[in-house]
Order: sequence, then structure tokens, then C-alpha cells
Amino acid sequence: MTATVSSEPPPWRIAVPSSVTLTGIFFGLLSIALAADQPYAACLALIGASLCDMIDGRVARVVGARSNFGAELDSLADIVSFGLAPAWLVYRWSLSPTLPGGFDPWLLVAFAFVAAGAVRLARFNTKQGSSPGGPIDEFEGMPIPVAAMFVTTMVMSNYELGIEAVREPRIMASALVLCSLLMVSRLPLPSYKRFRNRVTKTVFYTLIACGLLMLALGLPGGSALLGFTCLYLIIGFGRWISRRRAG
Repeated sequence: MTATVSSEPPPWRIAVPSSVTLTGIFFGLLSIALAADQPYAACLALIGASLCDMIDGRVARVVGARSNFGAELDSLADIVSFGLAPAWLVYRWSLSPTLPGGFDPWLLVAFAFVAAGAVRLARFNTKQGSSPGGPIDEFEGMPIPVAAMFVTTMVMSNYELGIEAVREPRIMASALVLCSLLMVSRLPLPSYKRFRNRVTKTVFYTLIACGLLMLALGLPGGSALLGFTCLYLIIGFGRWISRRRAG
């Protein structure tokens, strides 16, 4: 997510990272289009959106194009690619593979995920606006891209490892509800925008690179990324428990 700054760079510079952000929106739309007939491909599209989200802010810093416009566009991209797209994917893949003729109560579960993501983004932007020095050191609540990757890689594990139970509507609905609660929670999670040391940064990107390399080689990279996401959450819960004991 791009930091908010007071002075805007020239439009031609803003266009460079904005094109990366818009590409992420395209991947989100592609995932929505593929969700019904090619769910695994829809998951790969969301992986692409996640990569765009990881690099757009860095591109902005390289070209000197950090701006208020970029921050707002990034949030709009996130609600599409990491809110609507994964919620629709899970809804069509597990909750309601065949669209009902009337109102479907499962839709409320998908909506809860999108709504919690919107609240999480608004809270993040408010906190980021009060910290003009750059990325914050710690996230409060589960970031919406992490929530999206959690449910997306759960879907991928069904195809990669043959875990059929994952497709059970109650399991995927529980995953959506859990992510919704974590997004609006106060759970402290390490920031992947600013690292405390080079070792942590190296480990973070190495794990992601390994997951992506596995995907490129036709190995269960989505399942590996699911394990990495779970490890990230475990670290957050560990921080929360240690602070509760200390307090």
C-alpha cells in the first residue's frame, strides 16, 4: 500500500506505479471471470494481483512517485482484487457452485468478508495518514491481501493436494468468517512493508519466491504459500499472547 504524502509528483511519474496497480485490478477482474469454470486459474490470477500489490509501492518509491492519488488507487484496487474477487471465488467454488434462483443466504458470508476488508482498508488508511514518515512497523488486524491469499491458497490446496474436505461449504464459510473477524481485530502482525532487519526481509522474500517457483514448476506452490500464511498468523498470535502476559 502506498504511503500518503503532502506534495504530489508530476502526473507522468504517478502513471508508472499506477499502471502496476491497475494491472492488479485487471487480475482481480480476471479472477472473477474465471471463478465459475476455472477456479484454479482464478486463484493464479489472484496471485498475480498480490504480486502487483507487493511491487507498486516499491515502484513508486524508485521513480519518486509516492502520492495521495496512488494511495487512494491502491485501496480501490485492494477492495476489488482482495475483497470482491476472493469472496466471489469462494462463493462460486464452494458455497454456491450453481447460482440459486432467489436470494442465497451464503451470499451474506461472502459479503461479510468484503465488508470487513473495506473496514480494514479504511482503518489502515487512517492510521497511515497519521504516520507520514512511511510504512508503519506493525499491522493492526489481518491485512486484506493476507486474508485473500489465505482463502485463495485453501482453494489451491484442494487441487494440489487433493484435500476434498476443503470444498465443504461449512469449512470455507468458516474460513471467510475467521478472516473477516481477524481483519477487524486488533491482532498485531508483522509489517511486510518495513522490516526490522535484513535477515527477516530475506526470509520473507525467500519463502514467497519458493512458493512462486513451485507454482512455475507445477508443484503445490499454493499449498506452500498457505503454510507461509498460516506461519505469519501464528507469529501474530504469538505476539498477542506475549503482550497479554506482559500486560
